Amino acid sequence: MKEIPVKECINLGSIIRKYGLEQYTMVNMEIGYDDAVYLLFSARVPERIQGMFVDTQANTEYRALCLFIDWQDGSLLGEEVLEFGVRKMNFHFIQPIGDDILLLGARSMMYKNGIPDQNAVFLTRHGKILSSTCFGDGIQECMVLGDGRIITSYFDEGVFGNFGWNKPLGDKGLVVWNRDGQKIWENTKHFIADCYAMNVDEQDNLWYYYYNDFDLVKTDFASEWVFHPGVEGSSSFLIMKSHIGIIMDSGYGKHGKMKMLRILGNRLGRPEDAAFVCNGEAVPMDMYCFRSARAAFTDGGERLSCVEVV
Repeated sequence: MKEIPVKECINLGSIIRKYGLEQYTMVNMEIGYDDAVYLLFSARVPERIQGMFVDTQANTEYRALCLFIDWQDGSLLGEEVLEFGVRKMNFHFIQPIGDDILLLGARSMMYKNGIPDQNAVFLTRHGKILSSTCFGDGIQECMVLGDGRIITSYFDEGVFGNFGWNKPLGDKGLVVWNRDGQKIWENTKHFIADCYAMNVDEQDNLWYYYYNDFDLVKTDFASEWVFHPGVEGSSSFLIMKSHIGIIMDSGYGKHGKMKMLRILGNRLGRPEDAAFVCNGEAVPMDMYCFRSARAAFTDGGERLSCVEVV
């Protein structure tokens, strides 16, 4: 068993109560290009359509916490609350972009008039809308790079089409956008029915893992390297800072349990059991996110643990 030590737990509950967020729902947690942890809160999460499909609209208030982390020991350096007011879209992702914020909804309806929901909204950190555009329907994950490029991955409905989309914007499974909503790169080398997970390394190479080949691909957007992890259905992974290995979710029926796969040149070693551990106990993983070698975990709102895996 590879144990990954986590040194400290941040009292997230006290921060939530400090800013009056107890009645809000935490809908997303992400690590930005600026190394801060962003927690997105919604005053109301709409019910699923027919109990299945996520509504594109929420018409509710959004707030966020930006937490500045010392990634050497996982301690909290500072905090900022972001007020976005009442917004029409049902947002699922938050990312810093330059000095501003991108809020993005996973779903976008294409209406009969040919105009889709503008599910990507750019705002100042004080909540003033700067612009909006559409990044398509069925978005699985979103990451913004330091130079402002925006990467979106898509699940099956965003690839094959739903919600009125005959020609989905995400039909290739992975897209890189600029802030104006123009595609500047998309996957053309693999058939991606569902992009299960993606990450970026410290050189801003994109790594992604997809259904149905279950391959792990690294690309600098010109060349690519393909690895075969031997894990089916993984939902997340991180790239160790030393680049000696990958920490990967164990896949179907084992989400939240981790495997370590050593990088051996152009191939991966056999999966070994791995676990994030704090004070001898497994770190709660009710909600977690990875970016490059960094990981953040919360147990549902009371404790937050952050670590950089060397």
